[in-house]
Amino acid sequence: MELPRDLAEERYCVLATQSRMAGRRHSAELWFLPAEGGVYLMSGSGGLTQWCLNLQADEQGVVRVDGRAWLARASFLHRDDPERAAILAAFHERYDPPGKDRTPAWKRDAIVVQMVFVRELERP
Repeated sequence: MELPRDLAEERYCVLATQSRMAGRRHSAELWFLPAEGGVYLMSGSGGLTQWCLNLQADEQGVVRVDGRAWLARASFLHRDDPERAAILAAFHERYDPPGKDRTPAWKRDAIVVQMVFVRELERP
């Protein structure tokens, strides 16, 4: 299942996860990149964000892009994964303003997660 092409240029997605402590739903607006079977997300703070910690505890969430939503399963890329550097470079191209380059810090600290779409949820 792929992210529809007409949504690929959207700037943000919303990820909803189950809070690992309180059991409540937690939502975060995030940068994303289209990926085979879903989207890539990045936690630039080394995975210390609530959404990333929640996915480490329960590897599923709901990804929303412009009114459409998918149940998705998280797959964490290892730091030595050859794809990781290319994905971080793509985040830089898409999101860093001209003259700013956060890729050295991201290469050192960032966690990259591929959210693989399981099924599309009904539209409201």
